[in-house]
Amino acid sequence: MDRHGNTIFGDTSMSGSHYPAPGDRVRAAREAYDLGLAFYRKKQWKTAARHFAEADRKCGHDDVHLHLYLSYQGLCEVCSGDISGLNLCRRAASMETIQTRVFLNLALAELRLRHRKRACSAVKIGLSIDHTEPGLLKLRERMGVRRSPLLPFLKREHLLNRLLGRYTWQRLQTRQTGRCVEPILANAHLTR
Repeated sequence: MDRHGNTIFGDTSMSGSHYPAPGDRVRAAREAYDLGLAFYRKKQWKTAARHFAEADRKCGHDDVHLHLYLSYQGLCEVCSGDISGLNLCRRAASMETIQTRVFLNLALAELRLRHRKRACSAVKIGLSIDHTEPGLLKLRERMGVRRSPLLPFLKREHLLNRLLGRYTWQRLQTRQTGRCVEPILANAHLTR
């Protein structure tokens, strides 16, 4: 026993004044996360980032939401102009295997910094975890998906692939809209 009457070695409950109970830590982390979400929705990025960082500090290393807190903190930092937040998003995504929202946050941060290829990769990984995630599906639709080159043995930038791609895209648009689209091939020589 120490001088205050607490058992030093025999007490495994960790309920002393120095250690919060595990349920208290989870609850405190969740409260900070909820506050962070409220400020995130109001687009108050710096305040939201502080609350997500607090949630990250308060949760344990075995908390299933740890990477989610980290990804939101990184996204808010990127939105507030601090590009180092992208590293937080990337680190959270590299350790995440369950929550698709982490990959959505990474994709949003990558897009904010105009890293379209990496954003597409994050969306693809997130959809491989859950192919029905509405946020990722909506983002993929908004970003658009490049079609494969028509002649795969040539580079995407090759003139034949570009011309054939424009021609097939024009035909596809005509079928979808039911109206004629201005001929694209007529001005193909101008778009080099």
